[in-house]
Amino acid sequence: MKILTRLSATAAAACLALLGPAHPVAAATTTVDNATAGRFTASAGWGTSAWSGQRYGADYRFAAPDTTASDVAWFKASIPAAGPHLVEVWYPADPGYNSATPFMVATADGTRSMVVDQRANGGRWVSLGTFTLAAGDYNVVGVSRWTSQPGYVVADAVRITSSTGNPSFSLPLPRTALPRSEYDDPHHDYPAIDLPVGTGTPAYAVRAGTVTIIDDSLCGRGVNLTGTDGAIYTYCHFSSWSVSGGASVAAGQQIGLTGNTGNSTGPHLHFGIRTGSTRRCPQNFLLAVYDGATPPAATSLPTTGCSYATRSTEPVIPLG
Repeated sequence: MKILTRLSATAAAACLALLGPAHPVAAATTTVDNATAGRFTASAGWGTSAWSGQRYGADYRFAAPDTTASDVAWFKASIPAAGPHLVEVWYPADPGYNSATPFMVATADGTRSMVVDQRANGGRWVSLGTFTLAAGDYNVVGVSRWTSQPGYVVADAVRITSSTGNPSFSLPLPRTALPRSEYDDPHHDYPAIDLPVGTGTPAYAVRAGTVTIIDDSLCGRGVNLTGTDGAIYTYCHFSSWSVSGGASVAAGQQIGLTGNTGNSTGPHLHFGIRTGSTRRCPQNFLLAVYDGATPPAATSLPTTGCSYATRSTEPVIPLG
């Protein structure tokens, strides 16, 4: 699939018939600041500063990059019940800070690492993604100094939100990978969306379900995720898979790494939703998840209005 020149923001918005407001998911939230007693540990290599007005609380911690040792600063949290959790971080941003700060999350399946650009998006909560966490009181989120990029790495505060007992959803990519405006773009010729990200970007299950592996000349490496709602969520052009066929996955679990395999002219993630044999526009679903709201049911998503008026000669990804 080719990524064509996008419509203007106005035209793109007009292409989408957005549904009414969705209701937020009920959740239990734990916030840990770097100054929370007994909840933060760091070596003497980490300094303390109150310089930036974008800080959370009275101050934040900072350290110079170190490619010889990780020297992780850890945030400890009490997780009352195992399950999917949204993990967010707060930090002040500055052009002199690090553009590739490694954040680590201790998930039930092992430690996962995400890179965050701390030169942007400061002074607000930034999502690392939704992860399956084990129950217990332990170091959940860490900030590492192991980066080759210049500028201080910053550890300020983390927020962990559980949606246990309620429907749980995730963006198909790290929240920091793309701005909200990318999630309402029209697809070039049928209900779907192409999300422009570089090769190796983690791809996540948007909801719990079962994975079927795709490996063909059109989709390339990809998966069909049969959600617990019965809808099929299709991912294409992976560089590699992170799960095997038949695996049961939770919302926010990594299922692959994006790439440029199959019928693709540049690295991106192709994402589609269908109910039965009916293709659905995924934009409303993705926008709701981005906004932290419960997305509309797949069966209520529109089937038109999310693609260019002139159909290209590109082949359609099979339903599978």
